[in-house]
Amino acid sequence: MCEAEGDSLYRDLKDRYFAASGVWNLKKCRNAACGMVWLDPMPIKEDIGKAYQSYYTHSDLTIGAEDNTSTRGFNQAVKAGYLAHAYGYNCGGARLLGLLAYLVPFRRAALDFTMMYLPYLSGGRLLEVGCGDGTMLKGMADLGWQVEGIDIDPAAVESSRRKGLNVQTRYLEDLQYPQDCFDAITMSHLIEHVHDPLELLRECHRILKPTGRLALVTPNINSAGHRIYGSSWFHLDPPRHLRIFTVDSLTTLLQKAGFHKAKIGTTIRDAGTAYVASRSVQRTGRYEMGSRQPWSARFWGKAMQAIEWAWLKLDRQAGEEIAAIAQK
Repeated sequence: MCEAEGDSLYRDLKDRYFAASGVWNLKKCRNAACGMVWLDPMPIKEDIGKAYQSYYTHSDLTIGAEDNTSTRGFNQAVKAGYLAHAYGYNCGGARLLGLLAYLVPFRRAALDFTMMYLPYLSGGRLLEVGCGDGTMLKGMADLGWQVEGIDIDPAAVESSRRKGLNVQTRYLEDLQYPQDCFDAITMSHLIEHVHDPLELLRECHRILKPTGRLALVTPNINSAGHRIYGSSWFHLDPPRHLRIFTVDSLTTLLQKAGFHKAKIGTTIRDAGTAYVASRSVQRTGRYEMGSRQPWSARFWGKAMQAIEWAWLKLDRQAGEEIAAIAQK
C-alpha cells in the first residue's frame, strides 16, 4: 500500500486447514506506519483456485457456532431486540430484551457482525462480494435487504443458490454494473484473498450510490492473537490469505480507492475460535475447520476472548479482526 520494501516475517509455512500443497513465505512492510504482511511468492490468479479445492464454503458450515436447541430461541429473541434497538431493524423482538446484549461484549460483537454494521434501509439494494455459501446474504435478505452476491467458487455459489439467492460465479470487475446502483456492498473475510484489492475497492466505489456504504471485515495482523501465537496464528492461512492488513494500511487502501469517510476499528468477534485454532496449529500443525471442540477448549477460547476484550481497552488495535465502514 505504501510501496515500501518488505522484510522476511515467516518462512516455510504449510497449509494448516485444507490440502493445498507447497511451502509459503510471508513478508512484512518495513514502514512502521503501514505494517502490512503479504505472501511472497504469491500464487498467480490463474492457479489460486487450487488452494480452494476443499474449502469450507463448499458445504453449509457455520464455523464456531455453539448454540444448542435449548438456548437458540432465547438467543434469537435477544438478537431481534438488539437489532431493533441498535440498528433500527423490525425483527419482531422486544427492544428491552435486546439490551441484554450490551451486558455480554462477545455476544454484541457477534450480533454487530451479522448485519455487517449496516443500519436498516427500507428496500435497500445490497451486494455481497465473496458471499461463500450464502449464510450472511440470506440473513441480510431476511432483514429486508434486496440482495445479490458473487463468488468465484462454484461449489459455494451452488450452496448459495440452494438457499434461493441470486448469486453469480464471477469477479466483480467482469460484471460491469452500472454506476451508482447499490446502497451497500459487504465483504466478510474477502479482501485478504484478492490479488488487486485497490482495483476491487475502486470498482465498489464506482457502483455504490452517493452516500452508499462499503462494509468489510478482515483479519488484523496487529491482533493480540498474532502477537501471542506468531507463525501459528489462525488467520495467516497460507496460501489463501495473500495480504493481511493493519488498520493503517487498510485506511490507506480505502483512501486510494476514493473513500474518505470511514470508521475503522478492531473487534473480538470470533476471537475464541481463533485462539482455539491457533493453539491447535501450534501443538499439532493442523486445525480441522468447523470441528466440534471439547468443552475445555471452548471454555479456554472464551477465556482468551475475555482477555482480548480487556486488552482492547488498552490498545484499540488488539482485536482479531478489522471492521471498516466506508461511505462514498
